[in-house]
Amino acid sequence: MKWKISGGIALLCVLFFAFSAECAGPRNMFPDYQEAKKIIKQQAEAKWGNDYAMVKYEIDNQTSAYKWLVRVKNHVDILQFAKNEWNVDYKMIKYEYEKQVSAYNWVQSQKKYPKILASAKAKWGLDYQMVKYEYEKQVEAYESMN
Repeated sequence: MKWKISGGIALLCVLFFAFSAECAGPRNMFPDYQEAKKIIKQQAEAKWGNDYAMVKYEIDNQTSAYKWLVRVKNHVDILQFAKNEWNVDYKMIKYEYEKQVSAYNWVQSQKKYPKILASAKAKWGLDYQMVKYEYEKQVEAYESMN
């Protein structure tokens, strides 16, 4: 009997944390699709006015980026960083996310000079492009002195 209760509680905990992780994903980071369409249209019209071809082009590109972003499953912290930088400019959020993930992967591959890397990470946090830049700049200076 105790095992069944413990097993049931464990299962509930697993389900709760799995559901919580899903809720923390990109779908809750962005407005729902209908709201996003309204925002995208308003921004495109404000930016391009009566140039309907450019309004449509902007809507199509922003909508495509939005649909891509809500499917992101990896590096949600980097996605949140990109969203904080670009708010509801979905093309730029996607662009920022891709650049940051690329820099993150580069940073993760660095094995030489761990103290310099730790210092760059402490200084720049989730801005992996800046972590990479800082690390390269500091390594170049360090190596030129030795």
